[in-house]
Amino acid sequence: MGISDIMEGVQGTAEWGDSLANCILISLTAVLFILYMSRLLALLPFLGGGLTRWNDLANIEDSMGRTRDRNALAAISVLAIGLLASRYCLYYPRFIRGMEPGVRSLVTIGVITAVLLLRAALVHACVPRRGGRDNYLLSQRTLYDFVIIWALGGGATAGTLYIFRANILTVRVVMLVCAGLLWLIFLVRRTQILRNSCSQFTAILYLCTLELIPAALIVVSALVF
Repeated sequence: MGISDIMEGVQGTAEWGDSLANCILISLTAVLFILYMSRLLALLPFLGGGLTRWNDLANIEDSMGRTRDRNALAAISVLAIGLLASRYCLYYPRFIRGMEPGVRSLVTIGVITAVLLLRAALVHACVPRRGGRDNYLLSQRTLYDFVIIWALGGGATAGTLYIFRANILTVRVVMLVCAGLLWLIFLVRRTQILRNSCSQFTAILYLCTLELIPAALIVVSALVF
């Protein structure tokens, strides 16, 4: 995928907001976030603290109510991330380039969901049979926290750059860089949690199997297909 392909996709986003499907998806996502706003505000101190300390993310799991709210907000955030990825061509493989913008958004959300389901299957297959099960499951659920952070951060970044009249290609680059940084922080936090019940080597093996494989599939599909 060359820069000319990206430019073609970026230039074609002018009609993105005119799509009925996109309007419906945006409205649905906005309504869901509004309905969960009070619960999101209650989670923000834990999510913000999780950027620097893994303990804050672990504290979310101490309350069934917070855990339930976090999981619901993560599901809503998948919709938001899919829309941002579609709008700014963050995921722009060949097979979706000729699609109507609304269909492209639905396919992008579908791809993200499929990768998350693959990751869930890998997580289930690799659950330790001896000690460390709780810590292992806690570490894998931190992804939900970072999905919410990415959705909020991505939306805020796009909105801020729009106010300053940045071009869409600039917004795309900034959002990709922010996504990469958040993913690296997530890997560090997950490793820190895993280290409480396994060796550094085992923790790295878990990350390679459960995080790098799904991430690589997204990158390869964007570049090859």
